[in-house]
Amino acid sequence: MPKLKSNQVLVTVGTACSVSAVGSTETYQALVAGSEEFLPLAAFDAGLVTIPADAESAAQGMRWASGEQAGEPVSLDELERLHGDALRANIGIRRLPRVVELAPRVATDIAAPLPHDLESGGLRRLAGLRYEDIRASKLRDMHGLFQDDPLLSPSLQAQLFAYGALGALAGLPRPLSELVPDPFGFRIASATAFGGMDALAQWLRPDAPLPPGGIPKDTFAVRLAHSLGSHGPALVSTMLAPSYSISRVLKNPELRESLRSDNVGFMRVPQTPMTAVGACASSLIALADIAPQLLFDYPGFQKPQMALLTAADAALQPSYGILEAFGGGALMTSEKLAAKNAAHADGSQRSVHDSLAPFDIDADGTVVGHGGSGLLVTTLDFALRNRLDITSIIVGWGQSAEAGGKAHFAGVGFGGENALVQALDMAFQGHGYGVHDFQYLAAHATGTRTNSKTDLGTAWAGLSGAAQRQGVAGALPKLFVGTPKAVGDGHTMGETGLKALSQALQFVLGRSAPGVPTLRRLDPDLAEVAAHFHLQAEPSSGNADGGALCATQGFGGYNGAVALRSATPEAFARYECDPDVLAAYLDAWPAIRKEREQRERTARRSPKLALAMAETHRWTGLE
Repeated sequence: MPKLKSNQVLVTVGTACSVSAVGSTETYQALVAGSEEFLPLAAFDAGLVTIPADAESAAQGMRWASGEQAGEPVSLDELERLHGDALRANIGIRRLPRVVELAPRVATDIAAPLPHDLESGGLRRLAGLRYEDIRASKLRDMHGLFQDDPLLSPSLQAQLFAYGALGALAGLPRPLSELVPDPFGFRIASATAFGGMDALAQWLRPDAPLPPGGIPKDTFAVRLAHSLGSHGPALVSTMLAPSYSISRVLKNPELRESLRSDNVGFMRVPQTPMTAVGACASSLIALADIAPQLLFDYPGFQKPQMALLTAADAALQPSYGILEAFGGGALMTSEKLAAKNAAHADGSQRSVHDSLAPFDIDADGTVVGHGGSGLLVTTLDFALRNRLDITSIIVGWGQSAEAGGKAHFAGVGFGGENALVQALDMAFQGHGYGVHDFQYLAAHATGTRTNSKTDLGTAWAGLSGAAQRQGVAGALPKLFVGTPKAVGDGHTMGETGLKALSQALQFVLGRSAPGVPTLRRLDPDLAEVAAHFHLQAEPSSGNADGGALCATQGFGGYNGAVALRSATPEAFARYECDPDVLAAYLDAWPAIRKEREQRERTARRSPKLALAMAETHRWTGLE
């Protein structure tokens, strides 16, 4: 098998930046690992404490963020005593207070919205996207996009996109504008299942209350833009593009001349964001669509040098209407939970926090959640030459539709294994990795018994089919199964595949990756197919020389799959690389990784993450 060239191999740079019902990236990883940093990081998300950038642990050096004690030190014991119960109660899957009053026809009061105050202004605080933040920043010319008026402020979905996407840039050692001097070499690949639902409701409802100051200016243009599913990715692209106020350019047209590129005929602007909509498989489909563009050579084609894969959904907005649409049959409800607990003769009660229980006999419904993530993707050649920390090798990807199951259009038909077979074919034929080189499956795991069957059944069909194509006989490896949903994220719709991919990435880095923490009693209907997998509640310690698979099933018959392998010197030897560039990279790699880890940790524990990243990495215009 001829070696792939380094510019034909895709890699991830850094780790994913996310925010979900559990909290921000660092908080989620601390929960998975069972670290003492969990509570301090949750308090940081909630705006209760600040954490020094140079602290070795989030539990060291905490100070109160506001109030009469602002700036004073706080101990872990004190934080636990004053806020421990409240912080834990406001995280993950939980009951929604007053939901029936807000939505009388709602099917359940159980969901996974963002924690603390993140849905009511806290995320803008955490990201640095408040009006006053932008007005005082290098992005002040675009302050109009961040107004405080609820009719004109970015939708929650757009905020999720900005936080996850821009937060991923913390993995870069130098400004993006230096790594990719021509903005046209950069592209955002985004995914979502829904539009900006909260904004959509505001401009469509004729009975929507007017803001205190009256009807805002430019009502149609701004409110319409905010309601589009593509608005969040476009906002990220705009924040990174050279900053030019339209009013300034109208008064001074020659300003446009400074946008001309050294690449004659082109302007200094990023490529248009790509938005994939494929229900719950959206983010893996987006990766499958952008991957060939990063590798494709054709006369005149300007391929991206780097892509920012991002996804976000805020499906509970507005007023929990999606809970009525799903109905009580597909969702976990308080009534179902009470019935399950009453039936457990051994007294093992489930709390609402662990009510989403995929692969368990208690699996009786999914829980809708909110989430946003971002992850950088480029070629091995680009990463080596620019000394970027390569955190995994993307050895395969695939997507497919399916047959059957269309009576209810719920994406549980047949043929979805084609996506996984395609990913495993790429891994084998292009990279030399067979089915035995993968140990972890980041499962879709929505929490229904039907999905539990199709989830494992489709994965096993894909593995079996790939094994036959590879001429593999005998028993196949039992993959360890994990899912972010059971940790407390709930089902984040179009974002769910990217969050799962971020946890598969943790596995191949040799770090703690989720198991199925809500698993207690295996569903007996899964006995035959479950025998081919390793299902347990405890997290996996990861494998720094391993492989992980990600597979998603989307409502309506959308399916996506991705295969990752650990980035190691031995893995790089499989490819045709410039020997001098590779040798220099390997010598510097320990320092590159250490610096990247510190950079991400510092950025993601610092205030105004998205704004700080935009200011650092944007392409400048005439300042």
